[in-house]
Amino acid sequence: MLRGHMGQARTRHQGAGNAARGGSGAVWLIVVLSVAAVAGGAWWWMQRKPETPVATVVTKTAPQPVIPPDDKVHAGYAGSATCKECHQTAHEKWMTSNHHFAERMPDPKLDKVAFDPAHPIAHGRQSSEAKLDVNGLMQLITQGLDKSKQSFPVRRVIGHDPLRQFLIEGPGGRMQAAELAWDPHKSEWFDVYGTEDRQPGEWGHWTGRGMNWNAQCASCHNTRPRKNYDPATDSYHTSMAEMSVGCESCHGPMKAHVDWQATRSVGAKDPTLKPFSRDQMLETCAACHARRGEITGDLVPGESFYDHFTLSVPDGSDIFYPDGQVREEDYEFTAFLGSKMHAAGVRCVDCHDPHTGKRVLEGNALCMQCHTGGAPRPGGTKPAPVIDPVAHSHHAEGSTGNLCTSCHMPVTDYMQRHPRHDHGYTIPDPRMTKEYGIPNACSRCHVDKDVKWAMKATDEWYGEKMNRPTRERTDLFARARLGDPASRQQLIEFLKQPNEPLWQTSAVHLLGTWAGEPAATAALLAQFKHTSPMVREAAVRAGGVLAQEGDAATIAAVKPLLDDPVRSVRVAAAWMLRDSVDPASKTGTELLHMLKIGADQPTGQMQLGQYEFARKSPAVALQHFRKAVEWDPNSAPFHHDLAVALSATGDTTGAIRELQQAVKLAPEMAEYHYKLALAWNEAGSLQNAIASLEETVSRDPEMGRAWYNLAAAYVQAGRKQQAQEAAQRAAALNPQDPRVLQLLRSLR
Repeated sequence: MLRGHMGQARTRHQGAGNAARGGSGAVWLIVVLSVAAVAGGAWWWMQRKPETPVATVVTKTAPQPVIPPDDKVHAGYAGSATCKECHQTAHEKWMTSNHHFAERMPDPKLDKVAFDPAHPIAHGRQSSEAKLDVNGLMQLITQGLDKSKQSFPVRRVIGHDPLRQFLIEGPGGRMQAAELAWDPHKSEWFDVYGTEDRQPGEWGHWTGRGMNWNAQCASCHNTRPRKNYDPATDSYHTSMAEMSVGCESCHGPMKAHVDWQATRSVGAKDPTLKPFSRDQMLETCAACHARRGEITGDLVPGESFYDHFTLSVPDGSDIFYPDGQVREEDYEFTAFLGSKMHAAGVRCVDCHDPHTGKRVLEGNALCMQCHTGGAPRPGGTKPAPVIDPVAHSHHAEGSTGNLCTSCHMPVTDYMQRHPRHDHGYTIPDPRMTKEYGIPNACSRCHVDKDVKWAMKATDEWYGEKMNRPTRERTDLFARARLGDPASRQQLIEFLKQPNEPLWQTSAVHLLGTWAGEPAATAALLAQFKHTSPMVREAAVRAGGVLAQEGDAATIAAVKPLLDDPVRSVRVAAAWMLRDSVDPASKTGTELLHMLKIGADQPTGQMQLGQYEFARKSPAVALQHFRKAVEWDPNSAPFHHDLAVALSATGDTTGAIRELQQAVKLAPEMAEYHYKLALAWNEAGSLQNAIASLEETVSRDPEMGRAWYNLAAAYVQAGRKQQAQEAAQRAAALNPQDPRVLQLLRSLR
């Protein structure tokens, strides 16, 4: 399966205002540093204290490595060719699959047509060419890192159908995925970025770290790969058991099985085989078919997904829509986890042949395997409801609208040419489109009709059935994203209902907005004992932020999770206690391992900076922050976090410079304007502080602390009438805040 994010424009509006093209966005542990505030007159100031290094605690016996060495692991693999003799049918199916072609060397039989005759390629403001050189080797002539047009030999090919990308060698063991891709159906070249026209120097340009094969592609296009990044030399020594997604990518190392087969006795049972459960198979698929963050950098088939990855879920960001539909390039696993199909026991192999990757049946016949009545299929929890497609869809038999997938698995095109079905099995709801801008399948198809038409049709056809729990949940999550205070208590109640791990995880993330309020804090800490590692991890990250603020009760609640049976939860707990966790302990080692494997990306450098900052090593932290900004200068959150660190070390001028850049890159982010106002005030520039605060409240009229500080600034500037108006706005938003009330009384 082609790992499409290599070419997807996924860098816009990620994290805290990362709207600039080429920004690397946010990874699960990127926590924007909060500005510690103390009262100074009526202002909330940036805290600036001398930092004392934290003593490193070293245990006498070092724990075992988080992952075993490459040679030991890869020695257990036999290679896909050894499977053919005994598993001929499965092997032949695999040989035609996208998995088999996930990564390979250039092959004239498959690729020559893309280079001979020479193909001129116009993309954005650029022009490139694909051709054979005098020796018959495939070349891409395009703009390199130094902005000059150069000839780059093609070293490998990733992906097969519906598109193919080409790998080009770079320095330090790198390979980079070109933005120019070949469409084998239309026999034409195209740019996976569409009309974006990315430029050299940007994180997302093909020469940048966002298109680095070692970090972004290798893990899902090969069998048991290891990235092996060396931060000292900024180089890679990537290795793998087998190129492409071979049999052992899913079945695990099989050399012991092959060896046993060579010496087996007739009728003997193979002791090397350990059959996977349906859920183990699902989580093995998820390793590549999910948007996730790496914890170990080493997937072991059959082991828990949550011991190796942290999953991206619908939260307060724009990665998913509030109803769970995919918005960015989110792949299939998260949406599927939140679906009724998953809850009913359906798994990947019920719909897909695991060796070809194709559907086992086409059209509605696939869904009618279950929705015709009778006993549940293997793995099912109860009989599926009987559905007559024509009566249910209100579309004629044979029409597109009569297909189950048209309504419940809408398609989004990624990388310009790769259509993918949403696996959330969501229900089209035009009302949610009207109220919150959430897409619905009706309007996706009937582009000539407005949302009122779609609402009228669904109301007439389904009536009261549209007022279903999924609509209530979507409405709640959409309001929570917007910061609706009424949603806080509703989220707390939502967490009390029967077990829905994916949606409870989402609710936990959303409730984190109110983590400092007692009722919300209690609800979050209660989820520390949830049976799902997803929920526990989310609760640690949402509620555990109070631990970084020194809350003793939260610290005490988080500490036991350092010994959680699931690694993703342990590492999340270690991150929340990063200022005090023993780096030589088992969990401390796991955290440092995770930080190390991400050190080749700007987000990883930010994480390392945050770790060192919490450990009272600001000089080291600044090195990491500056490297992140150097590697991705177009990411506003990186400039913001660097500014906070600079302010904490007394460099107010540097903080202002970085915040000005953050504001320039993401002018819609009120928080950046607010921090800039604080920095201007610290520098003694009241008028600039007022201007930034005015910009803040224009961007976010609900930010009470900004109105409060604006009122105080107006007082200092002698603008009493404006100060009263700003103080009244602050009081309306924070009626219980004694500082606001005191300021308002003094003005009256």
